[in-house]
Amino acid sequence: MKSIDKIFSESLKYFVQQERSQRSFAAKVGISAPYLNDLLNGRRYGEDQTKRKIATALGYPDRHYEDFLDIGRIILNGSPVPETDKFAGLGDEALRIRGFLPLNYSDQMILGPDNLIQVTDDVRRSHVVIHGPSLRRSTSSGLQAFRVPDDSMEQVIAKNSTIVADLAQNDPENLRDGHSYIICLEKDTGQCTIKYLSWAEKNKTLLICAENRKYKSLVRNLEDVKIVGRIIMAYRPF
Repeated sequence: MKSIDKIFSESLKYFVQQERSQRSFAAKVGISAPYLNDLLNGRRYGEDQTKRKIATALGYPDRHYEDFLDIGRIILNGSPVPETDKFAGLGDEALRIRGFLPLNYSDQMILGPDNLIQVTDDVRRSHVVIHGPSLRRSTSSGLQAFRVPDDSMEQVIAKNSTIVADLAQNDPENLRDGHSYIICLEKDTGQCTIKYLSWAEKNKTLLICAENRKYKSLVRNLEDVKIVGRIIMAYRPF
């Protein structure tokens, strides 16, 4: 019988191989890159608490820890890990336990009189679900999903694709230069778009740029721009 340490190591390797780098994976699960390297190469095995912390960060908390270990057992038995969706058929509560969070969804990006974008499908009906631990989120507070209304951010964000925005990140004082935001430039219609924002003059004027070169860059006074939230991910079905 294989030891838990060996089984855990194989499960861990499986998930690390799907990440762009060991460093980014280590940051995702809350350990140092050297420590992760030691775990992968058998120089350290980790306490049970550490193993469970890593599994939880990957969507396998508490009683689902054995599901995480099952991946290692499958690999050690020489079988391929099934490509089918392990989460298909799970109810809302089971998804939340694993760290999956449904989001409010808006089919249009138009600001209403209350400076909010109307929710088309709330979390009970929304088709947009994120994995909280991957985004270092324990709740969906402040997050909302939207359909992209135009092609101004092609090829990075496609028209009619789905984006997730953090609506709590809308304070100009905390603007992240060069990041993409949902903004409203048309106060009459309330129509919003997605653009890269940077300071042209700190706390006075904004440089507004698109990825698609057919859209010219703009410089606008801060008071003429409504910042709705910062984009944290985008998804396009194929």
